[in-house]
Amino acid sequence: MAYDSRVFRVLIASPSDVEEEREIAVRVIQAWNDLYSYTRKVVLLPLRWETHTAREYDIRPQEVINRAIVDNCDLVVGVFWTRIGTRTGIAESGTLEEIERAAKNGKPAMLYFSRVGADPDKIDLEQLARLKAFKEKTYPSALTESFRSQIEFRDKFASQLELKVRDLQKPDGGVDNDAEPSRMESEPRREEVKCD
Repeated sequence: MAYDSRVFRVLIASPSDVEEEREIAVRVIQAWNDLYSYTRKVVLLPLRWETHTAREYDIRPQEVINRAIVDNCDLVVGVFWTRIGTRTGIAESGTLEEIERAAKNGKPAMLYFSRVGADPDKIDLEQLARLKAFKEKTYPSALTESFRSQIEFRDKFASQLELKVRDLQKPDGGVDNDAEPSRMESEPRREEVKCD
């Protein structure tokens, strides 16, 4: 049976060393949809540059990503471990450019830092130093989360995602938890989704 649903686009931003956590984030989002999308009339769409951008010639690669997914997301999930990522010419890394650009557009960002052990021989010390500088700059102005295992990341992200979805469902600036989604016409992006 088809039903109308609000779609929230969730950007997963990270450097290349947390590929498994990126997959976990997608699975958590899909599990949320399996459990709640029909009853809550909300669908979460995980966005990743690998799956939601098309290649373009003669345009800065990060700008292609920004236009395709960053500028239209409703929530950002940033995950870090030992790397900060590749410089873009504008920002310290593509991941940071995505997070900062979304935040400047008023989108919430959830930041997670891995404390999982790493093989010292495989750590890029320059990347680690840049990540440490970002953490030091971020900690005073942001509530962040850390995790010591992928299971802990999954569990923390799942419960915190639910809190963020509740915030996204509120009318602009409102605190009415009893409002029905169908009465929230003034909220961003309403798309019809057919689900069987």
